[in-house]
Amino acid sequence: MPDRRLAAVAVGAVAGGGLRWLALSATGVDPHLGLLVVNTAAAAILGWSVGSIRSGRIRSATVGDLIGPGLCGALSTWSALAVELAEDLLDGRPLVALAWVTLGVTAGVSAAWAGSRLAAPAPDGDGLR
Repeated sequence: MPDRRLAAVAVGAVAGGGLRWLALSATGVDPHLGLLVVNTAAAAILGWSVGSIRSGRIRSATVGDLIGPGLCGALSTWSALAVELAEDLLDGRPLVALAWVTLGVTAGVSAAWAGSRLAAPAPDGDGLR
């Protein structure tokens, strides 16, 4: 991988990590909710990015690396979600864990789909369908 692409991943990761830190450190936010927000946002941005690459709106591999593995990779955090879910299970709240994982996966898949649809060219060429 060329150095400029590695640098793009690093720049995106700094931005994504900073955004995640801001979102998760907000005072009074339930960790489950914070994780839902950052993971859903990352899925939407990644869906838009992939749709933009497929449609030809993003032609640069460097930009794709900045957004995908850089920004979205650092913004999303399934490992932190796993820790929260494990704590729910250990605290005897399996239904809470099941509800959050179901909500997280549903929101993420839906956000990725919506993001990709926003990036897809419309028949009239305006970019929205």
